[in-house]
Amino acid sequence: MKQVIRDHQFKFYNSVLLLPVFFVLVLWMVFWYESRFHENFHHFGIYPREIFGLKGILFSWLLHGDFQHIVNNSLALIVLLSFLRFFYREQTWKVIILGIFFQA
Repeated sequence: MKQVIRDHQFKFYNSVLLLPVFFVLVLWMVFWYESRFHENFHHFGIYPREIFGLKGILFSWLLHGDFQHIVNNSLALIVLLSFLRFFYREQTWKVIILGIFFQA
């Protein structure tokens, strides 16, 4: 069967760059706040078999242990979210939401 490629299937949109930059900016803002004000958001992590650890399902993706950790995650996030947004534009938000919920 012949596959039909639509003209808009691989069209470049600004969101291919803006979405990953937004997510990385949010990560760095949380990391900066923790470092600058000597806060520790470890209680927003995932704690298995604990009710208070359930909030970690939503917030643990924002937490990073040190500078090297956030740099590595930022690079991967920029590359992978850019590819996701470019090649699978319609499924991007589903993948992001499912990724946050099933990261553990």
